[in-house]
Amino acid sequence: MAQNDGPDRPEDTERKEQPEEERESIWTIPAKLKRWYFALFSIQVVIATAWLVRTAILDESRNGVPDILTFLWLNMAPVAVSSATFALVIVDTANGIMVLSTWLEETLEKRRQQQIKAAEERGLARGRAELQKLQKDWQDWNRRREAAVAAGEEFNEPPPGLTPDAENTQPK
Repeated sequence: MAQNDGPDRPEDTERKEQPEEERESIWTIPAKLKRWYFALFSIQVVIATAWLVRTAILDESRNGVPDILTFLWLNMAPVAVSSATFALVIVDTANGIMVLSTWLEETLEKRRQQQIKAAEERGLARGRAELQKLQKDWQDWNRRREAAVAAGEEFNEPPPGLTPDAENTQPK
């Protein structure tokens, strides 16, 4: 007798578990929203049933409980279908809004990160430009100082950053 190590049924290998978010059809309620759906559906059915009972009781052409129950029996199917459809539309709309808000939040966060990165790059570029200017000013000052020392002249020029111009070259 040959030993079979595989599954007993071939369909077991083909069946894949679906995440809770996936739907089999447009009429399937996502697992995370089932409580809301059934709560809305139940509330609507209770309200509609109360309204139908009230209508049946106030209708003078109905004679007794059997006529009222027949009236309820005939009218509950459309009420249930309408309640189910309305609850599905509300839950799906809420789910769509949640999906859109998540997408919008992610998009805004990406944009915010891009803006921060661009601002950092601008700040770095500005800082590098200021540093290059300051280095050039120091190099020019040092050349003038060395030329004055080599010529035996007195050099009284203050170093860059200590002049009245210093406020513009110093980082803030």
